[in-house]
Order: sequence, then C-alpha cells, then structure tokens
Amino acid sequence: MNSVDKKKRGGKRSPASDDPNAQIAMKLRAFYHQVQDEALPQRFLDLLEKLDAVESRVQRVE
Repeated sequence: MNSVDKKKRGGKRSPASDDPNAQIAMKLRAFYHQVQDEALPQRFLDLLEKLDAVESRVQRVE
C-alpha cells in the first residue's frame, strides 16, 4: 500500500518515514519551536522602546 492509499483510507504515515519532505517538516517544526522559546536580546528590546517613544512623540505633534 503506498502513501496515497494510506491517505485515502485515513491511515497516518509515521513521522520517521523515509519521506524526505516529512523529515524536513519535522526538523523545521523543531527548529521553529526552539527559536520561539529563545528570549529576545536586551538590545532589541531597548530599540523597540526607543521606537515606541519616537512614534508617540510624532503622534502628539500631528
């Protein structure tokens, strides 16, 4: 039974299958979750605060 037959019958493919696309997707998901859990650098947070301050000043002038 090939993967098309499995999909038609509602069967799930193993994530550890030999399908390179499934392996790439699994690794990309893991990488995305790892990056998502990283803290933002303080320098970036400082720049965002400066941007907010400038934007609020510009809005008051308008």
